[in-house]
Amino acid sequence: MRALQGGCLSLWLLASSTLWAAAPAQQYQQLRSQATLLAVNALLYFDADPRLQPDARHLTSLREAQQRLDALAVELDLSADMGDSLASLNAWLDDLQALRRDEAPRYPQLLIGLLDSRAQLDRQAAATYQQGQDQLSPAARLLNRQSLDIASLLLHAQARSARVLGDHSLAFAEAEFVARDRAIEQGFAELISILPEQADRLHKQRLAYRFVRKRLLDRDPGKVIGGLERYLAGIVVALDALAAR
Repeated sequence: MRALQGGCLSLWLLASSTLWAAAPAQQYQQLRSQATLLAVNALLYFDADPRLQPDARHLTSLREAQQRLDALAVELDLSADMGDSLASLNAWLDDLQALRRDEAPRYPQLLIGLLDSRAQLDRQAAATYQQGQDQLSPAARLLNRQSLDIASLLLHAQARSARVLGDHSLAFAEAEFVARDRAIEQGFAELISILPEQADRLHKQRLAYRFVRKRLLDRDPGKVIGGLERYLAGIVVALDALAAR
């Protein structure tokens, strides 16, 4: 699988030359977003119940996110520590994909390792982003915050719905879910105010978020939220792209 991704890497870099022309801080933002979306799709695809048939679209999405992370790593020439964290995330994902479906009960241990590697990569990328965020406009910084709030809420909601992970430290407390939801609503209002030329697009994104937010915030730990990923991942990517312009 990694060999296949390597063959796609140069094509991805070529097709994304405009996006990669963004300031380095913006690329670290994209690194954080893509790592989070990868983790969301890993949780959705690698369900520990061997009786369930996984949705192959989530496998496609996580592989695409992995390709984008690899491309960003090349473009940014990551520090050794950040490169190690990305390599660890990739290794956990390779281990998951190497298991047969009848070995699905082994998924949780590997998923927890993947989540921990993503969290470490996220902390490192966040620190580097903060050092360079003065390169970005106030609007871009707000777009980035909105993107990360949505991606983070999606990841924590999926971790909560994956009962097999138990009380893994990723899970938000209930108050944090509510606070993050309020921050997202406020973020859309602020963005529409300061970016009137993008108001129609942002309004549609806010409507899409509101359409799924009830299920996103549902406290039922067994709730399947795979359909939400397709709504919210598109918003995350669109916000990142708008910030990079």
